[in-house]
Amino acid sequence: MANKLKKALMFLLCFLFIFAATAVSVPYEEAEARTIFDVENEIKEYKNQLVALQSELANISANIKDLQNQSGQTAALLTQYMAEIEALEADIAINQAIAESYDLQRAQVVTEMAIIQEDYEYRVSMYKKMMQFIYENSEVNSFELLFSSESLSDFLTRREHFNDIMNAANVLIKEIEVSISDLELLKSQLEETQSKYDEYLTGLNRSKLEKEQKIQEFNTIAAELNLNADDLSAQYGNKNQKVAEIKKKIAALEEERREMMSSDAPFGWPVSVVGRVTSQYGWRGDPFGLPSTEYHKGIDIACAKGTPVLAVKDGIVTRASWNGGYGECVIIYHGDGISSLYAHLDNTTSSRKVYEVKVGDSVKKGQVIAYVGTTGRSTGYHLHFGVIDTNTYTSLGGNYVNPNLYLPDGYYVKKSSK
Repeated sequence: MANKLKKALMFLLCFLFIFAATAVSVPYEEAEARTIFDVENEIKEYKNQLVALQSELANISANIKDLQNQSGQTAALLTQYMAEIEALEADIAINQAIAESYDLQRAQVVTEMAIIQEDYEYRVSMYKKMMQFIYENSEVNSFELLFSSESLSDFLTRREHFNDIMNAANVLIKEIEVSISDLELLKSQLEETQSKYDEYLTGLNRSKLEKEQKIQEFNTIAAELNLNADDLSAQYGNKNQKVAEIKKKIAALEEERREMMSSDAPFGWPVSVVGRVTSQYGWRGDPFGLPSTEYHKGIDIACAKGTPVLAVKDGIVTRASWNGGYGECVIIYHGDGISSLYAHLDNTTSSRKVYEVKVGDSVKKGQVIAYVGTTGRSTGYHLHFGVIDTNTYTSLGGNYVNPNLYLPDGYYVKKSSK
């Protein structure tokens, strides 16, 4: 009897335990955060709706035109205003799109200037070191060099090294002249782009003001039409209100996009593995073995060839092409003057593309943009990752800032130099 009672009690306890476990609600799983990619898709959807509504407005305009025979000159004048308002709508859309295009071009030119400035400063520093070496050794003649050498082979090697440095100095001065020419050209492009941006912005504001005046005049004239004309005007007003609502939603989404691009959202890790950081931001020995040091303007992450490279934050691609010593290179603009740079990308595999993105693409944080390689001025497979801030400038880093200020903790021991 006692055993039966014990079994019944155990069965009851198990039942209560299972009931309690199943009764507990599933923990709320927070929805994935919105990205600039999501916002861009919504903007495109609303713009498609806007096109459809404007087509309906055009049909109503055509109906009002048919009413012209009944309503005489008033309907004709109304049709004229409708056409003028539609033309102003198109003019506003065009000016808005062109102004945004020039604004993006400004960011691209400023970033390109920062990169060329870095390349120019590096070549100037190398040229100064070579000139110092030539100056210090220019008084040594061939006989002194021969007698100071341990062997004939040593003499030939030292003389060849001296000649190599002389030749390299001549090459560097030509490259410096090219960099200066490129910078002057980019400064001219920046001035032209700023001028064009201001021009289209002025045109945009003028068209908006004229459109509001035309709408007020339209409403005044519409009141003079008969009942049929009033019905058409009401239809046009309803459609126009929907257009205004959609435009308001588009404006809100564009503001959300701007806030995302200027937000304090943290950076992610730029490769799909936890690669070893082999070179930090700041002073380091020249990786090509020259007897000098250089200021490294990013961090190097050693990874196997073909390791996927990831966008560290939402943004817009402003470069996806060869970039001098950086080799194959991607630059993503994140807003507030901040861009991320990914260099030495792979271009040796025909089975996949060099770049998974192109200029103008909106990318999400963590999206694959390219693959680790060793193109450009590189000593082995790794990703050079840099952060460009066009709002700041230092004598050593130029517009490049320490990536350690942006990258997440826990991946490697960070160096605190700025």
